[in-house]
Amino acid sequence: MTGFHTLRAPMREIFIGNASLLICSLLYLAWWVVTFKPGCSGMRNGAYYLAGAFITGIAAIILMSAGINALSSQSSGTPVRYIIIAGTVLYAVLFIITNKTFHRRTTSELIIIIIWAVIEVCAITVLNGTGRLSSGQTLLLSVLAGLATVVGLICYVAYYRLNALASYLIGMIPLITDVAVMVVVLGVMAWKG
Repeated sequence: MTGFHTLRAPMREIFIGNASLLICSLLYLAWWVVTFKPGCSGMRNGAYYLAGAFITGIAAIILMSAGINALSSQSSGTPVRYIIIAGTVLYAVLFIITNKTFHRRTTSELIIIIIWAVIEVCAITVLNGTGRLSSGQTLLLSVLAGLATVVGLICYVAYYRLNALASYLIGMIPLITDVAVMVVVLGVMAWKG
C-alpha cells in the first residue's frame, strides 16, 4: 500500500473527483429522503441538499474529466471517445425503450445513471490502460460499475409502477449502490497509490 499522498496529479484529480461524486450522491440521497418521504409536506431544506449535489456533481465531472483526459493520451486501453459514444448511444436506446416499451416518462435520473456509468468506466479504463490498476482490479471495478448501472435502470423503470412507500424506497437504491461502488473505487485507488 502506497497511499493517497503518492498519487500524481491526474490520479489525484480522478480520486478527488470520485470523492466529490460520492458526496454528490450522498447529498442527492439526503434530498430524496427529505423531499419525497410519503406523508411529508415536501422540501424541508431539500433545496440545500439539491444545490450541494449539483455543485459537487459538476465539480466531480470537471475533476474526473481533467484526470481522464490527462491519462488518456498515455493509455493503451479503449479510447475514451468510444466509451462516450457508446454511452450516448446507450442513453438514446434506453430513452426509447423506457418510453415506448415500459411507458416510463423520462426524468433526469436516466441521464444521471448514464453519465455516472460513462465517467466511471472512462476512469477505470484509463487507470488500467496506464498500468495504475491491475487486470483483477479493473475487472472488479468494471463489474461493480456495471451492476450498479443495471440496478439503477431497474429501479428507474420500476419507480412509477409502485405505491408511494415502495417508490420512495426504490428511489434510494441506485444512490446507495453507486455510493458503495465509489467507496470501493476510492479504496482501490488509495491502496494502489
